[in-house]
Amino acid sequence: MTIKYLNNMLSLIRASKLEMDDLIMFDPFSEKRSKLRIRRSGSWYDVSYIDINENPLYDYTIICAHGWGSSSIIYSYLLKLLGPYFRIIAYDMKGHGFSDAEPDTYDLGLFTEELAQIVDQINPKNLILLGHSMGSAIVQNYLCLNLDRAKAAVLLSSASNFREPIPRLFPLIFSRMDERVKNLILHFGMNLLESNSVHPKYLNIIREQRKSMPYHVFRLSLLNTVYAWKKDEELKDLETPILLMVGEKDNFTSVKDSMKLRELLPNSRLIILPDSKHDILLEQGKDVANLVKEFVEYQIDLESVK
Repeated sequence: MTIKYLNNMLSLIRASKLEMDDLIMFDPFSEKRSKLRIRRSGSWYDVSYIDINENPLYDYTIICAHGWGSSSIIYSYLLKLLGPYFRIIAYDMKGHGFSDAEPDTYDLGLFTEELAQIVDQINPKNLILLGHSMGSAIVQNYLCLNLDRAKAAVLLSSASNFREPIPRLFPLIFSRMDERVKNLILHFGMNLLESNSVHPKYLNIIREQRKSMPYHVFRLSLLNTVYAWKKDEELKDLETPILLMVGEKDNFTSVKDSMKLRELLPNSRLIILPDSKHDILLEQGKDVANLVKEFVEYQIDLESVK
């Protein structure tokens, strides 16, 4: 680890309140952002979502679920490039981005139920689901419970069984943590997944949003969703057409993980993106957008033949 890298990490932690507020509040899609009310255990909370719906060419809606510690901002390229063709919605899961973050279980059940309510409220005629990393697990879980709801799905940086990125004992022991220490550890850990090819603007926004997230959201969603995701045989019954994409150099959800997922999912195809790590949506956003567009258009062509 270089001295320059350490200094960069420390400068991020020491950023002035004004700089942090500017970055946290910066939202390139603020005019397209709305809220949905989600009911959970007798109470309500707000989910923030971006809705690009300007007379798209096709009557298809893509709903996007992000990964652990991330937000809807990670879908910036897709929102900009796919908007003319499809209605595209990217939402912030509970506790993430601009959504509410009160104490909860932050488990696979919560996030799957949340996605189900979003789908029900938007109620698109032709639904495509797209998930990245932890979001891909939530999409897969939703599809297993709702076999015929989506026309197709796209799973990015995915797996049928997530390897534990840090020892399970760590989040169990450190149930409380000083915010500065949390930011340092998270920045260091997430840097292992990020690539230098990502535009600094997006990295800064995501990192600053990450700093504003309560520690209990990170801890519980890691323990109860990422570590809890383990499906194998159930996926063999999933006939939904699925496009898999993974970065060649992904050190969390490896090419091997995606190849195993390809074998489990009976109606899937796999694309490996060269020289990419885990955040392929920001590293090769244009390529990912084009591949998603081609995949969805292919599904539309198949529908027209029926």
